[in-house]
Amino acid sequence: MEVSEQYLPLEDLKHLMSDYPLQYIVCGTCAIDLFLDDYTHTRELMGLTVSRDEAEMLGDYFISKNYGLFIQTPLNTFEEINVDDIKQYNKYYVLDKTNNSKIIKVYIYETKDEKWQFRHDQNIEIEDYKIYFHCLNYDVEYLRPEIQMMYNLYHELRQDDIYRYQRLVQHLSYYQFFMLRKVIGKEKLNQVILSDT
Repeated sequence: MEVSEQYLPLEDLKHLMSDYPLQYIVCGTCAIDLFLDDYTHTRELMGLTVSRDEAEMLGDYFISKNYGLFIQTPLNTFEEINVDDIKQYNKYYVLDKTNNSKIIKVYIYETKDEKWQFRHDQNIEIEDYKIYFHCLNYDVEYLRPEIQMMYNLYHELRQDDIYRYQRLVQHLSYYQFFMLRKVIGKEKLNQVILSDT
């Protein structure tokens, strides 16, 4: 199946989620832009994150709205899944079936004893309610920037993102900066801070 991407504005996401009974957290570039008070338009696929305990409920919600749930296969194709399959995956896509376009990427995070666990190192835990901030301007929860950067920087540093990350680091509190450095390492964080953009 050929699939395109539709960049859903935050206002459209809020409209789509308006009667969802549980919390959802915006993540990705949108979350970083909200933290920097720099959100103007969506430049990538909208991202949401939910705990594994709530992942099936969110999947049911999208299906009730006539959207499909899909995963990307190792061959770069898209395969539809049902709600029962969600527990096997860490992420899936929500597709608008009318035009075969991905509109949302859902990331599933793990919790233990009401604490969020970093997927790449489960010794790193934070109380579940401390992984997000609330944006008053848009009335939406978004993933805290240091957590977003943990995921983004864990693997490789994309040159295109360095300027945004440098701006982000300047706005982190001491605690956020310390947490980020502890997780991704001093060397990689210095690579961001000292890089010429």
